[in-house]
Amino acid sequence: LRSLGQVPAQSGKAQTVWVSAKESPQTAPALLDSGTQIILEGFSPLTSHFGIAATDVTVSIRQIRDIASPDLPIVWESEESVLRSQLSDAWQVRAKERWNSAPVLAIRNFARGSMLWTATPIGQSGYERYPFLPQALIAAGLKGQVRGTGLWAFFDAGFRQRADLAYLVAHWKLAGIGAIHVTSWQFDGTGQARAEWLAKLIALCHESLIQVYAWVELPHVSERFWIDHPECRERTASGMEASLDWRRLTNLVNPGCSSLAETSVMSLLRSFDWDGVNLGELYFESLEGHQNPARFTPFNDDVRAEYRQLHCRDPLEDLKGEGLATLLEYRANLAARLQTDWLSKLETIRREKPGLDIVLTHIDDRFDTRMRDALGADAARLLRGTEGQGTGFLIEDPATVWHLRPSRYREIRKRYEGLTQEPGRLSIDLNIVDRYQDVYPTRRQTGAELAQLVHEASANFNQVALYFEYSLRPVDLPILGLAAARVASWQQHDGVVDVKLTGPARLLWPGAAWVNGILWPLTDGESLLLPEGQWHIEGASEMPSTRIRDLNVRLEALTQDDGGYTIHFDSRSNGTILVESTLGIERVAVGRGKGSYRIIVKPLPAGAASNSAQLLLQR
Repeated sequence: LRSLGQVPAQSGKAQTVWVSAKESPQTAPALLDSGTQIILEGFSPLTSHFGIAATDVTVSIRQIRDIASPDLPIVWESEESVLRSQLSDAWQVRAKERWNSAPVLAIRNFARGSMLWTATPIGQSGYERYPFLPQALIAAGLKGQVRGTGLWAFFDAGFRQRADLAYLVAHWKLAGIGAIHVTSWQFDGTGQARAEWLAKLIALCHESLIQVYAWVELPHVSERFWIDHPECRERTASGMEASLDWRRLTNLVNPGCSSLAETSVMSLLRSFDWDGVNLGELYFESLEGHQNPARFTPFNDDVRAEYRQLHCRDPLEDLKGEGLATLLEYRANLAARLQTDWLSKLETIRREKPGLDIVLTHIDDRFDTRMRDALGADAARLLRGTEGQGTGFLIEDPATVWHLRPSRYREIRKRYEGLTQEPGRLSIDLNIVDRYQDVYPTRRQTGAELAQLVHEASANFNQVALYFEYSLRPVDLPILGLAAARVASWQQHDGVVDVKLTGPARLLWPGAAWVNGILWPLTDGESLLLPEGQWHIEGASEMPSTRIRDLNVRLEALTQDDGGYTIHFDSRSNGTILVESTLGIERVAVGRGKGSYRIIVKPLPAGAASNSAQLLLQR
């Protein structure tokens, strides 16, 4: 429930309650009349009273099928035996045992409140048996009023060539995705039709105030580059060309090849209206490290010659010998050298485009310390080397820990806080993909597990990225914003809301509102944009004459005086504020960095319509 923005009520009524089987049936009607959702487990006089009876037939449950995703295998770690239930027609069964169709999860809606029932206890983590509990709660009337708005998502264009781009962008917006990182290498030297497709995608995103980053995956440049420049192909320790998984690795140590790669990448960055660039995973292969020579890089001729000059022996001699530590240290140093070099190249683009954000995606090697030797990745060194440069640092969750609980993000945050004087630039990348470990109940994170992952990550990092957009199940999109919201406390009584937020969010609120005594200008008529803080919200009779409908910068504060409002923000890249007044809607461009905008409303000169106003915007 916390992962869906629901927090324990400090006083008054709670929206959702778990009712013990020992409770009398007489306690439920008052809760239902107040609009409460009641969660029930197993069998009791209470469930019997509301139309769920236990038969004398015992059923074993290990696999279930849920209507939220009926084709998805859902397997419990251990089998559970329960009495088969019989439900009245008032109940909607949402999940059944896969083979004997015994009901295991159901909801019932009443005039005001609702009930959710499970045949067994939900479990310690909340997702190990019924992954689609969030979807069931929403179907039973759960109203999540607070949504996070700034998620990032990686976008693999190869999976979406036939998709309706306007449809995709609209769904990203509803899910709280504020930026997408596009596989830029798929447009290297592309034809006109493909270039127009990318330009259209960027334009549609910008129209919806979604920012677009070029996702660069060096030492992979592109498939075209690999074909056109066979002399630049990286080699593994086994002597094979380094075509590993989907990446075709390039020898960036060779000056000629590095120059060709630079020309390709920089041309792409200059050719489209990017908001930022993500330099991702610029180190080596593989997760298995030196134990798998067929995937272990780099062993091109240039690297081997440089290593021989430094250490008077071929690196292959150190691969399984006493010099292994020397080889691994060399790889880490080389990775750092390449990262520094390419960051310098990207800074030349930022001089041309001052609003461009630069982000590094880097595998975690502090929580899973094996990654430094396996990949040559050294987060501490890279963080020190980029201090004060305005470079974001996106920590990638390595595949080796994908099976661990969502609480791992608290520990990952602790491991990195002392490595930088700018902890605000630390972000986290969640890999939402099929896992290779034995995991339950689903191979890929979904439903309640996904909600908890996003919630824990958002609680510990200001920026959360999801890899990748295509792997997210459509049924999960409505819960992403709920999970990303950072709600510390919530009280609602007689139409008045008191909420404490630990990060900016969008609060669903139809019409105008007074917020902490201010006629709130950050509204589109259906929701309020709120910064971090404690807020007292109540209805207002009319909208302010000038208001901010939307923005894609981080809202930090709003102040008011007799002349108008001042909005304080922080923007990683060039951003947009969407302003509505009696003159219409205006898109206001804002620059990268911290800033504020002053909104002043003054009467127009004599002769203008009486309900008109003049909008002045001051930096």
